[in-house]
Amino acid sequence: MKQLVYSPDYQEKIIRLRNDLDLKYGRTIREKVLTEINHRIQLLRTHNYLGISLRDMYGIDCDFYFIYVAKNIIFYEVDEKRIMIINMYHEKEDYIIKFLGSRNRLQENSIQWPD
Repeated sequence: MKQLVYSPDYQEKIIRLRNDLDLKYGRTIREKVLTEINHRIQLLRTHNYLGISLRDMYGIDCDFYFIYVAKNIIFYEVDEKRIMIINMYHEKEDYIIKFLGSRNRLQENSIQWPD
């Protein structure tokens, strides 16, 4: 079973989502949404390619995948040992443009994933 690794961008957004859900809807809804997101991400450990390939869906030359869960798009990448959860966007955002822009910045800054 592969290790899950979460990027700082994803971690920041999940914290922001948690706070927003608490503020707008309360603890019960927050727990339901975050449990749903966590469950779907955990499924990736045993079903690595559960998501949709950006290459297949949009013809983009990359090895990224995304899953849709609780009105959010979560991007990830798979290697031999890990599943890297890269970022998350709300379904109403222009998530493809934002994701590709943020991924280019990560590569330019040579941010390394932990082993």
